Amino acid sequence: MKPTIDYIQRRFDEYNTRFFGGQLPSLPVRLSHAKGFLGKITFTRRRKGLFAGYRNEDFVLRINVRIDLPEQVVEDTILHEMIHYYIAVNQWNDTSTHGRLFRQEMARINKEGNRHITVTHKLSESEQEQTVLTKGRVVAVVRFTDGRTGIKVVPKQVRHILDWNRRARKTFDIVSIDWYYTDNGYFAKYPSSVALRIFLTDDLLPANDSRSPLFLAHRLSLSDNSVRLTVTPGYNLRW
Repeated sequence: MKPTIDYIQRRFDEYNTRFFGGQLPSLPVRLSHAKGFLGKITFTRRRKGLFAGYRNEDFVLRINVRIDLPEQVVEDTILHEMIHYYIAVNQWNDTSTHGRLFRQEMARINKEGNRHITVTHKLSESEQEQTVLTKGRVVAVVRFTDGRTGIKVVPKQVRHILDWNRRARKTFDIVSIDWYYTDNGYFAKYPSSVALRIFLTDDLLPANDSRSPLFLAHRLSLSDNSVRLTVTPGYNLRW
């Protein structure tokens, strides 16, 4: 699965109550496509005074959605980062990144919740392949006057997007063309080209439906000479 911000926040609230006594303050959640981690807590260390120590502030929980992982792994990743958050928000100093305090909390939660949190998660061969195959695509959702819907993946260069849009509107009887930029693997089966070939579909859910492959997609707005991208809030963009 590739978790949404809403999913992560619900799991955070659930685990906060169950394993941390509701003591963890809420924090911003961001989705990431970075290759180097499955989850990460980031924060700023600020000096409390001229001769005082530092205080951890401005926490952000980042969860990777670059690859599909089993839901249990996603949940354990969230819990892993919540342990880091628990230690950092309480301003405790551990013996190392995954030191004595971290391992004590990890062992406690694994026992209490029958979880499988680990210090690191090594990607399987198939998961590593996904990190290579996952890429962003420009997707046009075409709605024809006869009620049919089609999908077209176009190379992401602006000149190709604008040219294909103009030619398609002149060639076909079209009600609308909605443009998106997404890395959802659902669209990997469609070839990317400038050819006027549109693949008909009858099972594409609306983009505002959380089950749709376009749910977290960025919107593209076209004018005569430019393409404007509107980034989905809380979602890291890889162009």
